[in-house]
Amino acid sequence: MAKELQDNLSRVKHFNILGTSIFVGLRAADVFLQFGLLQRGWAPRLIELLGGRAVGRELIVNTAATQLQPYFGAISLMAFGSSLKQILTLLIVSEQDMQPPSAFLIAFFNTVFNSLNTIFSVWTVNSQVPASQTLAGVAQSPLVLFGVGFYAIGILTEMISELQRTYFKKNPANKGKPYAHGLFSLARHINYGGYTIWRAAYASTSAGWPWGIAVFSFFFYDFVSRGVPVLDKYLSERYGEQWKVIKKRVPYRLIPGIY
Repeated sequence: MAKELQDNLSRVKHFNILGTSIFVGLRAADVFLQFGLLQRGWAPRLIELLGGRAVGRELIVNTAATQLQPYFGAISLMAFGSSLKQILTLLIVSEQDMQPPSAFLIAFFNTVFNSLNTIFSVWTVNSQVPASQTLAGVAQSPLVLFGVGFYAIGILTEMISELQRTYFKKNPANKGKPYAHGLFSLARHINYGGYTIWRAAYASTSAGWPWGIAVFSFFFYDFVSRGVPVLDKYLSERYGEQWKVIKKRVPYRLIPGIY
């Protein structure tokens, strides 16, 4: 007998004020944690405590102004963007019951990945810090430009696609209809694809291609083997023949032209 795949989200439509408050609070706190790991030197100290070597503090912080240098400012902003996007999604897009245990686990999961990115970004073994810590120097780094660019593409794809679907759902004339327009006409679960892309881009900007590929593979495999089948089952049960029509019309599941 095949093991039933786990759905990490509740499909019950209900506003859970406690769960929502926990999630929003923890995701907001993560922004300050990632900034503190860099600006206060917690990440370098952790690396050195574990026997590694961290990049010099002068490469992380502009000591005269106590501000992050441009590259690490970008890493911090990526953490901020991830939290902001997820908070807005919960408050504006999601209708599901965010139960307190799920709120804690999802927030913790994202904080772990963000923290690994931050810590790896200061570890000399794989840090991508440019030789010149100026805006011009950072702008001349192909990997940083690639990472920031695909991070923006991924997170905007995820956010815009979900907002398009929300706008469609709020129209009473569309009640009981599945959504397959806008960006969702390119891939049935393009928001998952966008998430995978920005997560991988964030990782590669922090610690290079190997870490970026590892993160991309992790999320891509999870969505393909669990996330998409679970959601497909839910949508098939909810929309029946309408969903079958969409599956025939929109063949790609995550990323157009790939899968």
